[in-house]
Amino acid sequence: MADDDVDWDYVHRSNFEQAAFWDVNWIRKAKDLFESAKKLEPELIRVWESYRARAKDFKTPLAPDYYQGTYFMLLAFAVENLLKATAVARNSIKYREEFRKTLRFPEELKSHDLLKLSELAQLSFNTKEEELLRRLTRSAVWFGRYPAPLHYTKMSGSEQFHDGNEYSLSWFGETDVSRLRAFISSLPSRLNIPEKYWDSA
Repeated sequence: MADDDVDWDYVHRSNFEQAAFWDVNWIRKAKDLFESAKKLEPELIRVWESYRARAKDFKTPLAPDYYQGTYFMLLAFAVENLLKATAVARNSIKYREEFRKTLRFPEELKSHDLLKLSELAQLSFNTKEEELLRRLTRSAVWFGRYPAPLHYTKMSGSEQFHDGNEYSLSWFGETDVSRLRAFISSLPSRLNIPEKYWDSA
């Protein structure tokens, strides 16, 4: 068959549909991002060790912090992909049918807001996990990528949580690495993602 006889638009639509609306692809991408983020953990630990050393001796130089924003951003995208994998697993037929009619990516999957995506994936979370989800969202939307958000009010770094209280999101802590590892490692079972997909991704 000559190249001119190939309906490339159909090929690209078909490939897109297979990539976007098969949950395993989202799980694999989540694992890629999670494993990439873990490579930065020794650097984060080194930064926090330098803070401790500085607290004991003011002359001790601080290690440069190049990594925390990026680390949070990568983990935010890992969580985002896991939540979207769950939505795709539940709604694949609907998403495929809508795509064939509109040729558009589903609106509800366009968000980086991990709170909204958690609701979409029916993931329940406590206040401590809400804090992680909000801090991760902040890094995904702007802090991990840009020097400023789109709107100046977001510079405050504070948001109102589900309990009605306002908390700061613009901080990093020494326990972040262990907390985030534990939280993300808990998600596959909580989202009913088959263990074989996550372990083999």
